[in-house]
Amino acid sequence: MRSLVLMALLTMGCTTDPDDDTGPATDDGLHGRVETIDGLQILKLWGTREQMGYAEGALFCEQMPALLKDYVLEYLVADYGVPYSLVLALVENAITLPPGDERELQAMWAGAEEHCTQEQLWIESEHLEPEADGARAVTYTDLVAANVLADWGCSSFTAWGDATTTGQPIHARNFDWAIDPGGRFLEQHLLKVYDSAEEGGARFASLTTPGLIGCITCFTEEGVGLTMHNIWEALPATQATGIHPRMLAARSAVVATWGAEDLVAAAEAALEAAPQRAGNNLHLSFPLERGDGGGAVVFEFDGATDHADGQVTVREPGFDPQLQTDQAIACTNHYLQRSDPPAENDSTQRLDTLRAGLNAAAGAGGLDVEGARALIEAVSWEATAHSVVMDTATRELRVFVAPEAGTPAPTTEPAVIQLDSLFDDLP
Repeated sequence: MRSLVLMALLTMGCTTDPDDDTGPATDDGLHGRVETIDGLQILKLWGTREQMGYAEGALFCEQMPALLKDYVLEYLVADYGVPYSLVLALVENAITLPPGDERELQAMWAGAEEHCTQEQLWIESEHLEPEADGARAVTYTDLVAANVLADWGCSSFTAWGDATTTGQPIHARNFDWAIDPGGRFLEQHLLKVYDSAEEGGARFASLTTPGLIGCITCFTEEGVGLTMHNIWEALPATQATGIHPRMLAARSAVVATWGAEDLVAAAEAALEAAPQRAGNNLHLSFPLERGDGGGAVVFEFDGATDHADGQVTVREPGFDPQLQTDQAIACTNHYLQRSDPPAENDSTQRLDTLRAGLNAAAGAGGLDVEGARALIEAVSWEATAHSVVMDTATRELRVFVAPEAGTPAPTTEPAVIQLDSLFDDLP
C-alpha cells in the first residue's frame, strides 16, 4: 500500500461530534443542511454544482485544516515520507478537473473563504512544503488535491437470485485505507446526499468525508451502487497529463446510470471519457429489472487507451470459473480479465474467501443481510475504515464505520438507513 499512497495524500473531514444532532451551524439560504441517523452524520445538498459546493464549504469550516494537519501532514506525509510539495506538483501539472467538478470545488472554496475565519483555515506543520515555512492558510489547491485521493484497497461482492434469500441483489463492500492512530480519518466520515439540478437530475448518496466530491462508495435513489477498488499492478503510462481524479470519474459513471436504458453501457461510456493513469476496479450493482436479470458487473479500468477494449473492460457474471454461480460477482484489488494472467498479490486470498462464501450460499438457500455482513467481515482487517451492505429487496443501506484504528468496520453496529428516506425531504 505504501508506494501507492504517494500519489495523493490529502482529504478533509468533519470534527463535529457524530452524536450531536445539531451538526455544524446552517445559514439561511444555503443549499445544504446536516442531520444524523444512528450517529452517522448526513450532509444533504441540493441545487446546481455551485450551490451544492458553496454550501459544503460554508458548513464545514473547522474540518479542512484539522484533517490536513492531523491526518494528512502529521500522519500520511510524516509516516510515508513523501514530500507534500510532490502532491501539490501532481495537482498542478498532471490533473485536469472536468468542468462541472471544477465549478463545484471552486464554489466550495468560495463558501469556505466567505464563511470561515482566517484562524479556522490556518495550519501549522513542519511537513508543509518548504516555502510555507511551517505555517500557512489552506488553499484551493489543497482542496483539489483532496479529490486526487484515490489509491484504495477494498473487497466487495454482489449476490442475487439463488445466492440471496430474497432473490434480489445484496451489495456488500469493505473500504480499506490508511487509518491514523488518532482516528481523525474515521471521525470525519459522513454520508453526503446529492439532489443535483445538473448531471441529469441524479440523486445519489456518497459515503465519504467533507471536501471530497467524487465517489468511493455511492448508491443512487434508483438503487444503483458503485464501489471503488485500487489495483496494485503496474500499468502502461499511456496517460501522463490531463488526468481526471478517479473519484470524479467514478461519480461521472454513477450519474450516467441515472434513468439510463442501458446503465452498464452508460457508465462505461462515462469512464472511457475520463483519462486515467492508474488501475481501478469499479463494482457496479443494480436492481434486477435494470440489468436484464443480472445484478452487477465490474469495470476493470485504467488509462491504457491502446488496449483492445479501450480504458474499460467489462467483467460480467459468469466470467470467473471459480465462482460456481452466475448469480454473484466478487471484486478485490487485482484484475481478473484485463491482466493475463491475473496477478497474485495480497488481494488473492480475500477473493478466494469471497468465492467460497458465495459458492456455499448459492447451494444453501442464499445470503441474507447478516450473512452478507459476516462474509464481508471475513475479508476485513484492521485497515477497514468503512463497510456497507445494501439490500435491494428492502432498500436498506447499512453503514459501518470503524470506531477506532485497529477495529474493522463490519464488526461494529451499523447505521441503518432507508434509501428512500434520504431523499424524501429534500427541497
